Amino acid sequence: MQKKLFEFGDLFWVPEFYHAFLRRFMGALYKIFGYHKLWLPELNAFVEKSGGKVLDPCAGSGYVDALLIKEMQQRDIKFYLSDFMIHKNPEFREHINSLGDPRIHYLEQSIDVLMDNPDFRCPKIFINAFHHFDDEQVAQICKLNLSHGDDILVLEYCDNAFVSYLSMLFGPLIAMILLPFITERRQLLITAVFTYLIPIVPVMLLWDGFVSNLRCYSHRSLKHIVYNAGFSSAEVKTTFRRSWLYPAGVTSHHIVAPPGAKKSNDSDDEV
Repeated sequence: MQKKLFEFGDLFWVPEFYHAFLRRFMGALYKIFGYHKLWLPELNAFVEKSGGKVLDPCAGSGYVDALLIKEMQQRDIKFYLSDFMIHKNPEFREHINSLGDPRIHYLEQSIDVLMDNPDFRCPKIFINAFHHFDDEQVAQICKLNLSHGDDILVLEYCDNAFVSYLSMLFGPLIAMILLPFITERRQLLITAVFTYLIPIVPVMLLWDGFVSNLRCYSHRSLKHIVYNAGFSSAEVKTTFRRSWLYPAGVTSHHIVAPPGAKKSNDSDDEV
C-alpha cells in the first residue's frame, strides 16, 4: 500500500514560484544528467505498439517530453500533453507549442485521468507522476484504460531504495547552484530569498524528493493493484536501468492491456 504523504508540488496553495522553480529544476536535471535517455528503449517500444499516438496527462513543464521527442527517430508520432496545474504556469504550454515540432502538442485543457474521456482514449504515459496517485486512483486509471485496450507506461526516476534517497540529498545543493540560471526573471528575487536567505525551498525540495521515493510503486505492488482491479490477465513489464551519471537508476513499468480488450477508436482527429 502506498504511503499516505503529501508533496508540496501537489498542493494548490503552495505559491506559484515554487511550482515554476520545481518544474524548471526538473528540466535542468534531465539536461545535465541525461537520465531520460535511459527510458528510450521502453518508450520507443511503447510508442510503436500504440500506433504512434500517446497522451501524457501529467506533463508538468513538458520539458522531458520535448527532450524525449528529440531523441526519438520516429517521425509519425504524436505526443499530447496536459496537466491539472498548467494554469499556474501557462508559459510552459506556450513554450512547448512554440517549438515548431508537429510531433508534440500541449493541450489547452486539463485532462482528468480519473474520469472517462472518450475524446482522449489512447495509450497513456506518466513521467515521474504515477507515484502521485494512491492505490484506488491507480486502480481507476487501469480500469479506464486497460478496458479499452490502452496500455499504460509508467516512467520514474525515483525509487524506494537507499541509493535513491542518497541521490535526493544532493538535490537542494544542485538547486541552489542552478537557481540563477533557470529561474524566470520576474520570480528570481522571491525564489532567491526563500532559497538562500530563508532556505524554505531547499527543505521543500528535499521533502518532495524523499516522499516521492516512499510513494513509488514496485513491480509487485502494481501487479497487485492491476489484479485487484479485475485485470488478472494483464501484464506488468518492469525494467530498471542506471548510468554512471545517475547510479540511482530509473524504472519503467509497462502495464499491458489484457488480450481481447477492445481497442480504442483512433481519436486523432478528435484531439
